[in-house]
Amino acid sequence: MPCTWLPEIVNPRDGFVNSKQQDTVLLLRGPGHNIMSERPDNVKEEDLTPNQLIEDRAAKTAESMGLKLVAAQSNVEVLSGYLINHLHAARQYGAIIFSPGAYCHYSYALYDALKVVKTPCIEVHIGNMYAAEDFRKSVLAPVTAGIIVGCGPIGYEMALLRAKELIEQNKSATP
Repeated sequence: MPCTWLPEIVNPRDGFVNSKQQDTVLLLRGPGHNIMSERPDNVKEEDLTPNQLIEDRAAKTAESMGLKLVAAQSNVEVLSGYLINHLHAARQYGAIIFSPGAYCHYSYALYDALKVVKTPCIEVHIGNMYAAEDFRKSVLAPVTAGIIVGCGPIGYEMALLRAKELIEQNKSATP
């Protein structure tokens, strides 16, 4: 089952008014992650772009774990607003896998959104930002349930394993 793409603009109140979808994981990606993300039908796996492989593999991994994957992406830099709306709406989901791109280095607005939402979030970076310039640290890491850095595209599958674990823990803690 492929992941379901959400519109770029969502109502942040959706997290309050929609019923809880505990077995659904939001794959939220920031600027630049949309490049070549669409493909025509009947394309062979070896012809997919790395971004398309990430989506396909994550969706297959989620399905094999009994999870549903929904995805959203935004390049809008105006106070990271669209991403924040998606985070606020994510109260309805069991977990978030978030690849914020460069926003992780300075966006305290995203930090505040994650802190308030309380839906477990795993931050993912394909490359090793800690091998780059000193300022490339995540200000979001303290309010996430984990951060996966430098493991390549398989980092998304690793994040799904952690998301499943967190969802199961939350289910057993809920009466």
